Amino acid sequence: MMDYKALSSLHAVLKFQSFDKAAEYLHLTQSAVSQNIKRLEQECGRPLLIRARPVVATPLGEQLLAHFNKVAMLEEGLQEAIQGNQSTQPISIAVNNDVLATWFADVVSQFSATDSNKLHIKAADQANTRALLQTGEVVACVSQIGTPVAGGDSIFLGYMHYELVATHSFIEEHLKGDLSAEAVLKSPSLIYDEHDELWARYQNECLQVETDISHSHWYPSSHGFVELVMGGTVCALIPSIQIKQKIKSKKLVSLLPNTRLALPLYWHWYKLNSPVLDRLTKVIKSVTQEALK
Repeated sequence: MMDYKALSSLHAVLKFQSFDKAAEYLHLTQSAVSQNIKRLEQECGRPLLIRARPVVATPLGEQLLAHFNKVAMLEEGLQEAIQGNQSTQPISIAVNNDVLATWFADVVSQFSATDSNKLHIKAADQANTRALLQTGEVVACVSQIGTPVAGGDSIFLGYMHYELVATHSFIEEHLKGDLSAEAVLKSPSLIYDEHDELWARYQNECLQVETDISHSHWYPSSHGFVELVMGGTVCALIPSIQIKQKIKSKKLVSLLPNTRLALPLYWHWYKLNSPVLDRLTKVIKSVTQEALK
């Protein structure tokens, strides 16, 4: 029989990246949390945490974390089936920043209108959210990869379209009115960080040229992308749904309107017979039917 009291301490430390915060969350002392994890490590005969900054789970720790998250969701679902009360278990999910900046706020609003569960959202690059599901840090995610994880399921939500935009002042100052792909690629652009693959994919797939990020600033904020573009500092790839009104009002110009990048999005979740996960999935399908047309 697994020591679920100790597992809850492991889960909390990894969730909050702090023994002190984990203790506060569990209403325990920091020493009790530490002892719980040490006891679990002794039972398993191997370390479960790499005690560094950030705190990282070992491979065995990841397996135990995934098990704990699944059991917690299963127990909540069983309690709801027996007692008729809706689950209150927080749902840990991973979502990329562009989705958070666009349609996921509607998901949170609609889900919260009917459910008391809290959504604990981890932000990650769209190529890495599925990895968080595999390691057990979350029980569901939005990903650009469609293949389900072991013990999980996935559905295709639609395409997030990105287009390269800039202001009229940017076009005058940096492009001198030249809207050719060659001129645009030599002008100041913007990427999220060193892990951002969208600009490279746009150049390779849409423009069919080799990747060049030497003219790109790094700015790790989806909302900040829009602000910098609106200030005339850079051109950037931005989700079409995020700037639709600004293009319609001609505050922004789509530089290469026939070369939009289409990024597929999938919703992944563990198959746990969880009513609350089923309800969340239903909300996500409803929201994306409108947002990802």
